Amino acid sequence: MRRLVEEWRGRTVSAAAVGAGLCAVLALPGATVAVAAGETDPYVYAEDARKVPGAQNSTDAPRIRTGETYRSSIGTGTDGAAYYRVELDGAASAYVSVVAVPPLGPEVKATYSDGITVRLQDRNGNRCDSERATFRSGAYPRPVAAAAQRLVRPGGLRCQAAGTYYVVVERKADAASTQEAWGLELKVATEPGLVSATRTEGPKAWPSATVQPPTGKAVRRTGGTGFNDAVALRGGVWKDGIRPGDSHFYRVPVDWGQQLFLDAELGSSAGDGSRRGIVTGALDMELYNPARAAVVAKEASYAGSPASATFDPLPPVAYENRYLMRDDQAAMRMAGWYYLKVTLNPAMAGKFGDKESGLTLRVTVDGEEGQQPDYVRDPGEFQVTAKDREAAEQGEGGAVWKGSGTGHGDAGGGSGADSSGGASDGGDNSGSEEGASGSSPSPASAASSTPPVDGRMVLLGVAGIGTGTALVLWLGVWKVVAVRRVRG
Repeated sequence: MRRLVEEWRGRTVSAAAVGAGLCAVLALPGATVAVAAGETDPYVYAEDARKVPGAQNSTDAPRIRTGETYRSSIGTGTDGAAYYRVELDGAASAYVSVVAVPPLGPEVKATYSDGITVRLQDRNGNRCDSERATFRSGAYPRPVAAAAQRLVRPGGLRCQAAGTYYVVVERKADAASTQEAWGLELKVATEPGLVSATRTEGPKAWPSATVQPPTGKAVRRTGGTGFNDAVALRGGVWKDGIRPGDSHFYRVPVDWGQQLFLDAELGSSAGDGSRRGIVTGALDMELYNPARAAVVAKEASYAGSPASATFDPLPPVAYENRYLMRDDQAAMRMAGWYYLKVTLNPAMAGKFGDKESGLTLRVTVDGEEGQQPDYVRDPGEFQVTAKDREAAEQGEGGAVWKGSGTGHGDAGGGSGADSSGGASDGGDNSGSEEGASGSSPSPASAASSTPPVDGRMVLLGVAGIGTGTALVLWLGVWKVVAVRRVRG
């Protein structure tokens, strides 16, 4: 019997260890995407992102691989540059994107020129391309992204051969800015070449008229913290709530031949009859293409009454757009997910209170799906699939923002569509009571009055259930073994 007691103690300890291990697994980063407004780093990185330290020179540059995502960091001064190397073939175009994630909070200082530059160069030092991302006139920290490209084209003079290329990330920080290190997320995506060469000039004409934004009842969909958990939208009217200093991300599938129109409106403040001044650049929105390259940005000031920002018409998605002269037009070069980042200026808290403001997004995807270019292989993320359209219908993605009364979903895919169906993407649906547009009915929705979810409490609850289950299972096994041995 003493041996049985000792075995029971051992098995109890084992069960406790398993329970603790289970809790530890559940508490790993990425197990939950619940974030709190005001945390120093609410950006949700890709779950499969590998950590890699940047080198201070090309000789020691660590290798990053195409099709994979990496996490790194960058400091200031002598640590304000990071080198990485990537092997590229001579057939596919490549896009190296870097998302810079600065710490947030009222104590973090920044200027309009703070930001990063991403440069891609060959091993002879020839620059293939570079792009810079800064905080612009909104001199406050928030996630920013930049991308450098290597285009393989007929008659190209530089960066056309297969071999080793270097990704150089440089950070500029003003002397008065907070010098704390920034997080980085790096990704190298490749676009296959074409079976046969196409023309190397952009379209000479395209529809440039502004369309009437969709109307009707807005449907709740809560934005994500970054590119990885951006909530999916289709054409229609959507609403969200956003607090000062927060950046919400959304994504819209845009296929070949389709044109994207976006409008963001910040709602009126309670008691706006007694004005409390104006916040310049209160609402900042920026559009990125499927390669995470910046397309266009727009700001809107706020004085208590509704204020909106609307992008000027962009050309329909076309392969030949890459040869256009204007950067915003050239960026509309591939099909896939287009990302919208909306940020509320922290200065809003000082004039209108540190509270959530209502946000309305009007999304129009105009035109029929066109023919995909004749790629030599599957273009991967540079296309719109049936699964992508379904994700947009369901509203997959999104984050749970602490202190927000608008959270309805999580990165696992909370549905925000209503059950009433929708109108056409390109037209006016003012006579309807739904906010989403599209020809097929929307799936059933989670009620918009769903209270905010505390991700930490959910995590603790799941961990407790897991621990209890593990203990019960181990006690059951011990009982069976003990009974058999006593009988023996």
